[in-house]
Amino acid sequence: MLRRLSLIAASAAMLAISALPASAATMQSSTHKLSFPGLSGVKAWGTYVMTSRGVKLKVCADDTSRSVFAAGAVVLAYNVSGSQHTNLGAVDIGYNQPVCRTMTLHYTGHLKTYTFTGTNSGRIGSKSKIKSIY
Repeated sequence: MLRRLSLIAASAAMLAISALPASAATMQSSTHKLSFPGLSGVKAWGTYVMTSRGVKLKVCADDTSRSVFAAGAVVLAYNVSGSQHTNLGAVDIGYNQPVCRTMTLHYTGHLKTYTFTGTNSGRIGSKSKIKSIY
């Protein structure tokens, strides 16, 4: 009797899975490249993937000029209305020492990027314009 019940349950589960469309079976989204606004002395790159938990980001920054103390790249993630946001940033202190950071952010309404340079006194030397990704 127990074997019949487990066989019936397994059959029903297989039927339910096979009835789903192909797009529902694979919930993994494709990886997209982030683009950052250009700024002298800063090289920035990264990727993002939409997941069921939010947007998984990888952000990298590299100081490409010996005259720049620090270089940074930031991704801003907003909710749909734009009233709340969070960010992920990577900062490279020192010439040609790339730094990368990875995190999943829960706001998925809008994604924006910018880059900046930092001085040795802890201030922002220059900041690029904010670029909207989506």
